[in-house]
Amino acid sequence: MKHLFVTGFMGAGKSTVGRLVAERLDRPFADTDAVIEAREGLSVSELFEARGEEGFRLAEHAALEWLASQAPHVIATGGGVVLRPDNQALLKRAGTVVYLSVTPEEALARLGDAGDRPLLAGGGLGAARGILEARLSLYRATADHVVETTGRTPAEVADAVVATLGDPPERVITVNPADAEYEIVLGCGILAQAGARIRAVSAASSAALVSDATVAALYGDRVAAAMLAHGFTVSRHVVPPGEVSKSWSQAGRLLEEFAAAGLDRGSVVVALGGGVIGDLAGFCAASYMRGIALVHLPTTLLAQVDSAIGGKTGVDLEAGKNLAGAFWPPRLVLADTAVLATLPPAEWTNGLVEAAKAALLAGGAPLERFESDLTPLLWREPGAVTNAVHDAAAFKADVVSEDLRESGRRECLNLGHTLGHALELVVGYGVLPHGLAVAEGMRFAAGLAERLSVGSAATTARIDALLDAIGAGDDACSSALASSAGALTADGLLAAMKGDKKSRDGSVRFVLLARPGQWVVRPIDDATLLQELGEWVSRFRKGES
Repeated sequence: MKHLFVTGFMGAGKSTVGRLVAERLDRPFADTDAVIEAREGLSVSELFEARGEEGFRLAEHAALEWLASQAPHVIATGGGVVLRPDNQALLKRAGTVVYLSVTPEEALARLGDAGDRPLLAGGGLGAARGILEARLSLYRATADHVVETTGRTPAEVADAVVATLGDPPERVITVNPADAEYEIVLGCGILAQAGARIRAVSAASSAALVSDATVAALYGDRVAAAMLAHGFTVSRHVVPPGEVSKSWSQAGRLLEEFAAAGLDRGSVVVALGGGVIGDLAGFCAASYMRGIALVHLPTTLLAQVDSAIGGKTGVDLEAGKNLAGAFWPPRLVLADTAVLATLPPAEWTNGLVEAAKAALLAGGAPLERFESDLTPLLWREPGAVTNAVHDAAAFKADVVSEDLRESGRRECLNLGHTLGHALELVVGYGVLPHGLAVAEGMRFAAGLAERLSVGSAATTARIDALLDAIGAGDDACSSALASSAGALTADGLLAAMKGDKKSRDGSVRFVLLARPGQWVVRPIDDATLLQELGEWVSRFRKGES
């Protein structure tokens, strides 16, 4: 049994929640600040005044080391414990870390005048925001689980922490396109099993582990070690994070690295990361020596519910997104839901939009379950996350098994992407998050469906409500595009759509929902599109989109 460390910003409720969790788990409770005060004979504020922040941090580290040597406790840490790398390593080594997330506004409301918080003295909300922003990446990188506290009572947070520690059971989904069957294995903590799982589907002696710099720092060593333990020789290939890496030039560099590493036709490429890494590594696996084995280890919600499934690979060209690519199904997809807890909020929203898209296309029970789980999904509670990933992945697996190469039913997965991809191209990749672009595309398609008498006002309202609830409402898109409004024109967006691979014979095709679970794919003539796009641009520029 290991310690349970509770981390978070001041005002997150670490001590209060920690005590409640300790009661529920029948474990002893300790607070690092209380231990420091007992060992030093000074209050935290007195210690800050006497020795400065550096002196306090030394005392904090000593207290943490002493606590880690004791019998397993629930331990509430100080808000700045993650600032020292040796503390980060100790937390990860000695126990499970739960990060209690809180907004600066809520934290200050709980703290009152913050008179006993030396780092906030006189700084108010601005100081709180600055400190939290500086620490946020450290909190998330150190955490095994994240539990949202804003708007919840301490008892509710404690219940969520305990629920988070109980991992949902593993689930397996079979994707069965012609001659390319593979499994999607969904579970909490299965990244540690990557070596054994990959060995079960590959006899390769050599493997190329592809990731971006951010993901490589978090999980690269863990995955490489797991693969080495099962007889793979592993070469590691790290690219810059972001859409910029999904380029023709980066693909060329990666292929040259494969050759330099001695990969052969029996080797396997392991894509560790989000959608960009999956697309890039998949494209290179499909191209190298006319195709070598591919395994996906998706680390974002977007990748787990969508991009790692289905065999699409690709890189961007200057003319548009994913215009160079191949259909190359993987041998295996390992979706570890534990890694999702530390995703930044924007990445979480990106994934929720794709999960919402799948739920709307599936209709029925999956949509009802997604709508009923909205609040726990925003809090990233494991059961709700597992349901959302499973339902979205199962829907896409069913579609792909029937239509691998997008010649029929698979076209429905482009819901929201026709305008979404055009927006990303016109304003520049990275300006507008993919999820928000697709959300705006879904709203546009809903309005188009309604005006063409395909959809209904009720369906449009349901889509709007769902997107608003997951943080992908009109205001979020407007805010993200505020600096790029001048680049948006009806003619420019239409040209981008015509250059996209979803266009056929010069016609732009839209997926239109008649109602949840029922859709049509319809070419839209240029005159109609220009009129609709012109109205959309006008509304957006007025802040009414």
